Parts: sequence; C-alpha cells; structure tokens
Amino acid sequence: MNAVATPLPVDDLPDMTGAPLPEAPEPNPVAGVLRAMRGRWKATVGGAVLLGGVMAAGGYLSGVQLYESQAILRVFPQESNILYATGDDSVLRTFDSFVRAETTYVASHPVMARAVETLAAGRPDLAADLTVSDLTGSIEIRRSDSLIVLTTRSRDPGFAADKLEAVVGAYLAMNLEAEAARSEVRLAELFQREEELVTRLTDLRADQLEIGGEFGMSAISRAHVEKIAQIDALAIRLGEIETTLAALEADGGSTSVDGADQEIMRATLLDDIIGALGTERARLLGDLASLRVDFADRTNPRFEQRERSLVEEIAVVEAALEDRREQIRVLAQTGALTDTPTQSEEQSLAEIRSLRDRVAAQLETARAEARDLNRRRIDLDRVEQEIAAAEELLDETRRALEVIRVESGRALPGYTVLMSPPSEPVNPADDSRKMLAAGGLAGGAALALLIALILGLTERRVRFAETLTPVEHRLPVLQVSAAGEGDADAADRLRNELQLHPLRRPRLVGKAPVVAVVRAGAGETSELGRALAESYARARMKALFIEADLGMASDDAAEIGWSDLLSGQPVALPDASEGPGLWELSAGSAGLVDDRAVSAPMVRAALEKLVRSFDVIIVSGGSLQDRLSCQFLLSAADVGVLSLQPTDARAAVLGQVDRLDSLPRNGAVAVMRRALPGDPWLAVRT
Repeated sequence: MNAVATPLPVDDLPDMTGAPLPEAPEPNPVAGVLRAMRGRWKATVGGAVLLGGVMAAGGYLSGVQLYESQAILRVFPQESNILYATGDDSVLRTFDSFVRAETTYVASHPVMARAVETLAAGRPDLAADLTVSDLTGSIEIRRSDSLIVLTTRSRDPGFAADKLEAVVGAYLAMNLEAEAARSEVRLAELFQREEELVTRLTDLRADQLEIGGEFGMSAISRAHVEKIAQIDALAIRLGEIETTLAALEADGGSTSVDGADQEIMRATLLDDIIGALGTERARLLGDLASLRVDFADRTNPRFEQRERSLVEEIAVVEAALEDRREQIRVLAQTGALTDTPTQSEEQSLAEIRSLRDRVAAQLETARAEARDLNRRRIDLDRVEQEIAAAEELLDETRRALEVIRVESGRALPGYTVLMSPPSEPVNPADDSRKMLAAGGLAGGAALALLIALILGLTERRVRFAETLTPVEHRLPVLQVSAAGEGDADAADRLRNELQLHPLRRPRLVGKAPVVAVVRAGAGETSELGRALAESYARARMKALFIEADLGMASDDAAEIGWSDLLSGQPVALPDASEGPGLWELSAGSAGLVDDRAVSAPMVRAALEKLVRSFDVIIVSGGSLQDRLSCQFLLSAADVGVLSLQPTDARAAVLGQVDRLDSLPRNGAVAVMRRALPGDPWLAVRT
C-alpha cells in the first residue's frame, strides 16, 4: 500500500523569490469586438442576407418616384436701362427690393391659400386633404437675379404641374386685383363722371334730333334768313299798300282816271319782279349764313372768295329791289295801282283793303314761322354748344382715365410675366426605391451585425477558452479540445500537461499528489475524472479515482465509499500492492454524511489515509456552485482542475478564479472540452 508517489510536475523547486504575480493585460477593444464576433460570422452573414433582403424589399416597396416640374416668372423693370438711367444706383436697388418682395409674395399665405382652393376644386382626388403648409413646404421658391424659379415634386406628374399652375395663376390674379384696387379709388370718380357725360350726350343728341327734325343747323339758318328776307319784302309791300290806301282815302276815294293800261301792267310786273328779287335775296343770304357756319376757319381763301362773291350778289339784288320799290312808289303816287276806268271807287278801296289784309296775314304768318325757325336755331345752337362742351369734357375725362391707367401700371418699379409655364414631366427626377432598397440592404446587414455584436458583448456564457485570457495568469488553460470529457486521447494529453505544470510549493516525498476535478457551473465531473485516472493507470501508475460528489451518493445503505470514509466508519481501503492500475472509490451511501455536514478536517483526514498507498489520486468534486464540499477538496488538493464547457456561465467561472488560485497548494488549471470550432486555442492547446 505504501508505494513511492511519482511526482506530478517536473519542476520540484519551490518558488521562494516572493516576486509579485504579473498584472492582467490591458483589454484591447478591437480584440474584444473580434472575440465577441468569433464563431458568429456564419449566423451573422445569414442574418444579414435575410434581414437585408427583407428590408431591401420593404424599402423598394415603400419607395416612390418623384416627378419634378418647374415654372419661371420674370420681373421686368418699368424703366429701361436702369443701370445707366441715373447717376446713382437707387433705381437698381429699388428694383432689386421689388424682386425680393415679389419672391416673398409668391410664397405668401394668401397666394398659397388661393392655390389650395384651386387645386381642391380641380384635383379633389389628390388635393382633398392638402393644407397651405403642405403646399408651401412642397414648393421650392428661389430668386435668380430677376427670375423667380418655382420647383416642386410629386408622385403624380400631372399634379406637380397643376400645383405650379395653381400657384402662378393665384399670384398673377392677385397681382391684377391689387393693381385694380390701387387704381379703383382714383378711377371711381372719373368713371362716374364719364357715365354722366355719356348719358348727357345721349340726351342732348336726342334733343338735337327732336329740335332739328330732318333739318340741320345750316338748313334751319338758311330757311330763317330766307324767311327774314320774305318778311322784309312783305313789310315793304304792306307799307306801300297802306300808303296807297291812305292816299286814296285822303282824296275821297277818287283815283286818277288818266292811268293807262300800260302803266298798270308795268306796276304789276314791277311787283312780281320785287317778289322774285326778294326770294333771290333771301336765297343768297341763306347761302352766306350756311357758308359762315360751315367754315370755322375764316382765313381760308375759298371761304373769303365765296363770301365776297355772295356779298356782291346780295348787294346787286338789294340795289335792284330798291330801284323797283322806287318805281312802284312813283306809280302809286300817280294812281296806277288800280283799274279805275273799269271799277267803282268803293270796289277799288275794297280790293286794296283786301290786298292789305292778305299781305298783313302773310306777314304775320312769315313772322311766326321766322320766330319758330329762330327759336329752333337758338335751341339747336345751344344744344350743339352743350354737345361740344360735353364731348370736350368726355375727352378730357377719358384722357385722365388713360393717364391714371398708365400711371397705375407704372406705379411699381417693375411688372411680372410668366416666362416659362409649368409642364408635365415625363421621367421621374428622383426614384427613391433603389436608394431605399440599397439602404434597406445595408441596414439589414448592419442590424444583423449589430445584433450579433450585442449578443457577443453581452454573452453570459464562456463559449471560447479565450474568455479566460484576462485571468490566465491566475488560472492557466492547459487544454482546449473538441472531444468529450471521456475521450482517452484528450485525457492522456491532459495528464502530460499536468505532469509538466510547475509547482509553487514543495511537495512532501512519499505522498501521492491529489488532483481535484471540479466544475465552476452546474454539472458533474465524474466522466473527466475517471478518464484522467484511467490515463494515469495506462502510464503504469497506481491511480485512485474518488467520486467525492456527495450528490451522487447512493440510497443503498450497503454502498461503501467516500461518505463512509468522511464519517469515520471502518472502510476497506483499496489495495494497491498488486502493481499499477486503477482503483475507484464511490460516493458511498447518502444517509451518513450530506454536503452541508462536511468540514475541512474531515476531508484532510480521509485523504491522509490514501495518499501513501497510490501514485496519484483523482478526486471528482462536482460543481463549485452547487457543492459546499468542493472548496474543502480544493484546499486539500495539490492541483485543481476546472472542467469547462462552452455552455458554462461566464460569471460563474470568473467568480471562482480566486478560490481556484488560492485553495489548492499549487493553484488550479482549466480544461475546456467540447470546444466550439471557432475557438482560437483549439489548435494549440488540444
């Protein structure tokens, strides 16, 4: 039973220098990120393809094609050559300010509100819910020198042009309304005056037509002159008849019986000639009056020649009249006006009186007609003067209206015209579907990468042995293997690593080294411990495997094992005198000692009974997290072996580093089995 124990490590020299343990290396952020992503690249690429495809499809379906339409308004100055029209640049500054003001006015709320009303009436399918702020935000208005450029985009190509047409139409219409409002105050009074003058002219022309009838002013004037001449002739004849009648009555009604028939015929002929001359004189006076009415320019040679001719003819006729009257007066004095030889005195006086009455009646009728013609001439002259005055006032009013219209149009420094009307675009100006698809693809890939990175950075499992890099100076990782815990080849490699592991403290000669196999997380260590013990046995060493995990104790009271040895019960210890091999000690019965009743002296006493009989003792202690007795086993062991798997909790492993480093005499080492293919230590620490 008392065989010489084979030393576990090759370096038996104690560490007597007292040098401080090396500090943990500073973490590298890039290495941390790469470490977090290790083993996740395939899943990340798959997730990127899946999420990128889904998000790219969603982006393409949610993308839109935007059609752009543009309209250009140009502001022209009222003054040409404004750069050189004046000595200073005040006119140019005024025009620039006007262009800026018009640019602001195009984007003003009243213009946009009217445009919204127009769109709502014309395109109710697209503009039913359109607001002023929406329309203002969808149209870009900028100034370029004297140009006002309006640009908008829409999913519907026709609606883009309709929006600009509505805005431009509203702006131009409101400009016209503003111009009309500016001139309305000044034009209102003149418009009223113009209407009154037109009405007055209409009434005056109606009066002119009523007064003149079918005759004009010249015809009435000529008729009046002729009528005056006729009155003069009748008055002269009436006077001559009354003179003759008075002479006859003074002579007692007698007449000269000496008058011959030749003289009577002569007197009658002279009377007819006087009537004809009177008519001719009236006609010539009418022509002269018409000539003076027709010719406004009295300095015209034709007028002067014609007037002179008429005046001379009138003078000749008047001289002839005067001569004939004198001849009749002489005949009247001699009594040749009546036919006395054939008539009685009473009959002659009666005929003369009848002739006087007839001439007097003709004179009164002629005077009445002359008065009527004179009245009509006066009224017609008055009406024509009023018409001329009204026409002159109407012309002045209309000239004033034109002046006001011109001044109203030139009241501002410039005027705006539509230079380029909006047109319906054919091709889209911007297609966001491709961009959103590319963005969705990139976003899906980035999201998959981010998710993988977050999962890696927040990973609570060990996953890779490289996780222990920060604490490797305190817990060396001797082996990383993809094999299971019971793999014989991995167990042989672990055995060799343990034998080459340096010691920190001296080992008592003659005692078998105790190797405690534990787990930081939940789980059993029986399989790893048994495989390691079998490896030592294959190396021709006396190896003892102890199942010290009391949680695996049997309910059979006849089962003899570790719990019996801890409780002090008499136990038949394994006999190792036969030579190298493997011996096992089970967990024992469950009713003797439980995990909470184990103490450090009990563990040391139990191991002291076995260390001199074997070359090496492998103790399977179970989980440090679940078994209290594991720490006592580590404190009594020479070397602790921490069994890791990628599924173990990282916090549980790192939380037990202090115990694993301080409790065993020569510290502890870590072993990872079932390592993931991406573990970087898998190739060098198998």
